[in-house]
Amino acid sequence: MAKLLSDKKIAILGAGAVGSFYGGILAKSGFDVTFIARGRQLEAFKQTGLTVKSYKFGTFNQNIRAAAQLDGIYDVIVIATKSGDTAKACHNINDHLSESGFVVSFQNGVDNIQTIRKFVDIKRIIPASIYIGVSVETPGTVVHSAEGLITFGPLAETDLDHINELKEIFDKANLDYRVDNNILLVQWKKLLWNLAFNPLSAILEATCGQLSRDSSIRRLMENIINEGVQAASKDGIEIPHDYISSIPDAVVNLENFKTSMLQDIQKGKNPEIDGILKPVMDRLESAPYCETLYRILHFKYGKKFIYTPKLTVDVIVENEKSEILLIKRKNPPHGWALPGGFVDYGEKVESAAARELFEETNIKITTEELHLLGVYSDPARDPRGHTVSIVYYAKSSHNPTAADDAAETAFFEKNKLPSEIVFDHKQILSDYLHKK
Repeated sequence: MAKLLSDKKIAILGAGAVGSFYGGILAKSGFDVTFIARGRQLEAFKQTGLTVKSYKFGTFNQNIRAAAQLDGIYDVIVIATKSGDTAKACHNINDHLSESGFVVSFQNGVDNIQTIRKFVDIKRIIPASIYIGVSVETPGTVVHSAEGLITFGPLAETDLDHINELKEIFDKANLDYRVDNNILLVQWKKLLWNLAFNPLSAILEATCGQLSRDSSIRRLMENIINEGVQAASKDGIEIPHDYISSIPDAVVNLENFKTSMLQDIQKGKNPEIDGILKPVMDRLESAPYCETLYRILHFKYGKKFIYTPKLTVDVIVENEKSEILLIKRKNPPHGWALPGGFVDYGEKVESAAARELFEETNIKITTEELHLLGVYSDPARDPRGHTVSIVYYAKSSHNPTAADDAAETAFFEKNKLPSEIVFDHKQILSDYLHKK
């Protein structure tokens, strides 16, 4: 007797950002979902469950079942691991599929199916391509910020009953999807976007919007994309010209998004270099742009590496009227803030504080006039990335003049501070005023 749809057992193999988000939506919709995770993500799942923050589905916490490896029989196994982890993850996958079960690949790249088919009958494999902005905020919490369309379709050998069953599952979960009978073209189109944005985002530590807006980087993207198009043609895949030209502008709702490579690097994890760049290098005799990116990334991030927060300084200046100096920022995040900025390599932090104060306000003080308030290191304190700030305070009666990153400067009474104060500067000021 066939199982009811609601009785289907689903495993998410690789519960990172993508796997956790879609697994969370499936679990919320009533499916029996098991998350296969590791490290701090697995610990968080077991202790507090999964929290999803989605622009579309809202914020919710879901009690889930999590394990370190497959330990049951499942009707659907979703593979959401990095490409390089595919073979290891799939080594015993066939032992955990039900008689009528099937596998869905939610992975980047175009070569994962060839790896998966070594372990599972090709008739039971469904490739998928996903456009989504999703990230792990903290272990156990994922943030869905943009898009979310799943495109999947059959290979020539795929059992079409599995396609229909997957459609029913996604319908029940209210997930956005479409079925495309040329799924290999879809995967190559997604790989071209990843080729353009992921490696450069990782090397330059830039968001998608920053890359797209820079004319010199766009020209570099075009050369990288061109190599990807040539590689796709080796598989008999012809990419439409209008799509090729649209890739550098394909950042709608992703202007401030950090690619998966950059997210991994900032978490101290090895980025998915091979899955994105190797398909091009393996298909072409010469791919100088992709090979250069590949060698740079492997040298810098392919093995053990150190990635630390950026070091900044902030300065609280109080005048003879007991007013507090703030600057109005020219650049995002916009709003009022304490004078401050990044510490230069080879520079003492107290020297950086005096320098930044002068550059932004024209107020000159000596390092001896600075007093240490404290160190502020919350990873969420700066929306641009993890920074650690050393905060000083000082007295000065000089009149400020806006310069550098400051559009305006003004002294404010302590009980009449502006409402739009960015970063964690409200907390810093509160600490300072209580200290006084």
